[in-house]
Amino acid sequence: MYMRVFIIGVLLLTSLSGLTAQGLHVKKLPFCRKNQSEIAPYKKDTLLFFSSDKNINWLNKLTDHKRRNFYNLFTVQQSADSAWFNEQAFESDFFSDFHTSTISFSPNGELVYFTEAHYKDKKRLQKGMENKQGVYSAQLDGNRLSRARSMPFNSRRSYNTGHPTLSADGRYLFFVSDQAGGYGGADIYVSERQGDEWGPALNLGATINTRGNEIFPFCHQSGKLYFASDSLGGQGGYDLFYTLKTKEGWMKPVPLDSGINTVADEFSCYISNDELQGYFASNRHGDDDLFEFIQYFPVFGPGQKQKDNTFRYRFYDRLGGKGDGPLKYVWYFGDGQKAEGDTVIHQYKAPGSYHVQSVLVDTLLNEELFVLNDFHQEVKKKVQVFIAVPDTLRVGQQVTLDARKSHLGEFVPNGYYWELPDGSRKKGVTIQHIFRKKGKQIIRCGTISADDPNKKMCTYKEINVIE
Repeated sequence: MYMRVFIIGVLLLTSLSGLTAQGLHVKKLPFCRKNQSEIAPYKKDTLLFFSSDKNINWLNKLTDHKRRNFYNLFTVQQSADSAWFNEQAFESDFFSDFHTSTISFSPNGELVYFTEAHYKDKKRLQKGMENKQGVYSAQLDGNRLSRARSMPFNSRRSYNTGHPTLSADGRYLFFVSDQAGGYGGADIYVSERQGDEWGPALNLGATINTRGNEIFPFCHQSGKLYFASDSLGGQGGYDLFYTLKTKEGWMKPVPLDSGINTVADEFSCYISNDELQGYFASNRHGDDDLFEFIQYFPVFGPGQKQKDNTFRYRFYDRLGGKGDGPLKYVWYFGDGQKAEGDTVIHQYKAPGSYHVQSVLVDTLLNEELFVLNDFHQEVKKKVQVFIAVPDTLRVGQQVTLDARKSHLGEFVPNGYYWELPDGSRKKGVTIQHIFRKKGKQIIRCGTISADDPNKKMCTYKEINVIE
């Protein structure tokens, strides 16, 4: 197991420019510098935390036995106009000079979790002795940090642990370890809080972990677990994926947008609550740098309530014929069905063009006297974005939301955009989602015209989520 798995990705001999895909903008953050690495972003209010191997003490610079700089934590402030300023080392008097990275905060902001080298002994460094990484926590009181506490699943001698990230409720701590018994080089594990203590490390299993390396998990408030892998298949090197825990277990990881993942290494990310913006590390320009992505999501408004495609039609005599006494109407609907009456209602099973006739029949002679009405009935779906999803779902159930049955007439769609009850937004003609709260909930799906971006269509549907 190479230590770089707990620090950085392999540098590639490629150079890729900034990417702007449809609805997605990716740009390198301006404070990232050549020949320095910036990784492991974490946003807290207006502060962006990250780890870097840049020098913080020129007079007493520490390097490892290969003369590589150690990583330390930094912060940079973001102003109201999105400019970055006041970059500085974070609590350099508290954190170790022998490598500190990947910071995460508890939901209430009172606990800090981070990756740090176990030993802070220069003699060990001079002798080239191995120094494993571990997950530590510290209490944050105002601007002061308490003494760091080693997590119970660490090992100073046998294996590394690192890259901690907390679930939104603070109950689960995810991290990476190369301990024996895993599936590959580095696997993702989880520990559950038990009172004031943390339980044993549990491997997330073969759906997520591979024979390669899975690193830098990030637990999103939606329940999604983002992480990087070099062996799940992708565009090359490390790619970013996400997964969700269902009642059946972890779902198959899904790669992030191709504008984010490239043939270079993409790893370590922070995703905003609405998932429309975030930060990640990539070596697409040679060094490990931080990039920001922004998903441009259109505004649709409330939309129209989805209408059922019942294909029910009311037919009546258009020629004002008579159906009194021994005379009666017989309607032929063109689908093999018929009905009697001067006014009838018929429901077709599918769209199509149907040849409809009404015939006046003499019931005494049992003869068709003549045709009263003769026309083609065009049976069509209602022009709308159509959301295909069961009316009733269960909490924790993974479901596919499908817009492929939409009938838009002459409207040519340019992608489908979903607004979900938990505030998340997604793009795609089909998407996967898990509803985590019971009750009546509204799903919206809209699309933009490929010919005119000012033309939009949007539908909403109410579903019932039960326990």
